[in-house]
Amino acid sequence: MSAEQPTITALQRQVATLQARIAELEQHEQELEVFKQTVDKTPDGVVVSDLEGRITYANTAWINMSAYPNGGLGMSLNEVIIAEERELLGPVIQQMLMQGSWQGDWNYLRADGTIFPGQVSAFTIRDDQGQTRAITGIVRDLSAQREADEERAALQEQVIDAQRAALREVSTPLIPLADDVVVMPLVGAIDSARAQQIMEVLLEGIAQYQADTVLLDISGVRLVDTQVADALLRAARAVQLLGAQIILTGISAEVAQTIVHLGADMGRIMTRANLQEGLRYALEERGK
Repeated sequence: MSAEQPTITALQRQVATLQARIAELEQHEQELEVFKQTVDKTPDGVVVSDLEGRITYANTAWINMSAYPNGGLGMSLNEVIIAEERELLGPVIQQMLMQGSWQGDWNYLRADGTIFPGQVSAFTIRDDQGQTRAITGIVRDLSAQREADEERAALQEQVIDAQRAALREVSTPLIPLADDVVVMPLVGAIDSARAQQIMEVLLEGIAQYQADTVLLDISGVRLVDTQVADALLRAARAVQLLGAQIILTGISAEVAQTIVHLGADMGRIMTRANLQEGLRYALEERGK
């Protein structure tokens, strides 16, 4: 046998090496198939691009959410992002090349020109030598979440409006007591916002009930300062401009002293000791 001819043992070793390599390749192929199926079944879009931003791979979810044939293979990432955000892509890619990852939101263009918001987690893929070979982005379609957020915000606003309306009714109730007579009992502190509410409710109530007499009971108001006194005066003038009469009831001794001390001109407002006296007066006036 020639020395240059391989021996049976050497051939067997080569065959064994080839068989091991084949087994290794088959293992890698199986792992790649598992990975591909996993990526294809994930609900988020997975997009791989080269360092120039050209799409080289897209999973099923991305194909479905973007509606591009084959997920836009060969297209630039610039083409699937709205024009207003395209100038941001270059700096983001540079940041990823330096730091290895990036997270944020993009507004994407579908194949039909419609737009959908996406949350992106992007990272670089490096080889054994540490060289960046590709960029991978995981995209979550935020359309449903944004719609739910908008519906939740609208519902919350409706609840707030309802609460405001309920609070307004509680804080400034207007009660019809008899034909042409309404009463508004006030309890608690009166600030500028509530003073405005008092004015609005009084004027609306006079128009709604065609009232000619308004009883404003402040027996539940413990503190009367310049602001409150001014609010009462303005309310009285507004009521009188509508041709109705206002009767202020429930003034305590402490409140009376405060009004005198403040020098508020209450001369144009009729007063009675309590709500019962005010109602009696109003009914007597109607009977004349």
